[in-house]
Amino acid sequence: MLEDTVKKSTFWVTQPMRILHLDGLRGIAIILVVLFHAYAGWPSQVPYGNTYADVTVFKLGWLGVELFFLVSGFVISITLEKTETFSLFIYKRWLRLFPAMLIATVLIYATLAIFHERPDGIPPNLLSALPGLTFMNWWPKLLNIDIPQLEVAFWTLYIEFKFYVIAGLTYYLFGKKYLTPVLVFLFALWVVTYGLTTQLEFHSLQLLANINDALSLKHFGWFAAGSTCYRYYQTGDRKWMITTLLLILFSALSVRVETEGFNLEVTLSALAISALFILSFKLTFLQNMLQSRLLIFFGTISYPLYLIHNNAMISMIIKIEASAPWLHSFLTPYPAIIVLVLAAYIIANYLEPWLSRFFRFQIESNIVKTKADMS
Repeated sequence: MLEDTVKKSTFWVTQPMRILHLDGLRGIAIILVVLFHAYAGWPSQVPYGNTYADVTVFKLGWLGVELFFLVSGFVISITLEKTETFSLFIYKRWLRLFPAMLIATVLIYATLAIFHERPDGIPPNLLSALPGLTFMNWWPKLLNIDIPQLEVAFWTLYIEFKFYVIAGLTYYLFGKKYLTPVLVFLFALWVVTYGLTTQLEFHSLQLLANINDALSLKHFGWFAAGSTCYRYYQTGDRKWMITTLLLILFSALSVRVETEGFNLEVTLSALAISALFILSFKLTFLQNMLQSRLLIFFGTISYPLYLIHNNAMISMIIKIEASAPWLHSFLTPYPAIIVLVLAAYIIANYLEPWLSRFFRFQIESNIVKTKADMS
């Protein structure tokens, strides 16, 4: 049904599995995250302090991450249907994520001496590359050592990869019809377990709560909502839209509830961002806005920009203020952002595609060679 409908819509383009306005949503998400880190994320580090930290779009720009998760839940549901096996799915996801991560990791290490004013504080060591390059944040516990963070923003990639593994295993072991219900169940499991352990003090469930935290299930409401939204536009069954709205409501209510408690402003802002996501499939004028050249541009460079922006941007802001004190404080981040956008563009359009082709050729050549040796 979705395939029949989208041919008449403005949001489905000719590239396989590419929904153009989703790139626009990614563009909004990365702009929000960058502005949050520039103006509100590190008030003790930047020269203008908390001057702009109470501006809503800056203060709550971190909600762009939730928008990324919604888009991912939708897109991965499509990708799974277009991929034959779990191993091929993970390979494609790895090939999509690893080259840019490797480039970003090398770039961060290469510029440590230049961008030494790291807001994270502790300088990274060689082991700091391990979590990012493996997309797994369990290494400090597995190795029982402290590992300084290379980039604090990498935490979302660890959650994304857990989602890929869980969604892939569910889809290929149990079938398509179980994917969305399992994602919904996992988020519901976190909600119930969190409520029982924190509000009613059911300490006997603490082990389950720890497993939920290790798997990052508190974020799965956003992935599940993206998946149920896809099921709705695929089937037209209203129960999936009702489920999407309920998932978004509970996800919005639970955002940062563990650390900050309930916050009405945060909840309403999360609902607003979610409404943007849902309505983008319904309203043609909104799709057209999201397909603007500017948002598509930022959407296509969103991944490498996300990987490299945080520490380097704050460091450059400090240097810019010191060398150009005449520049208005509000404008101080923009030279740094322009430099990072240019770097992300080069990575996204030249370095990452080249490295992806290199890895694909090497891996697939070895597979062919192995099969030939075995025959």
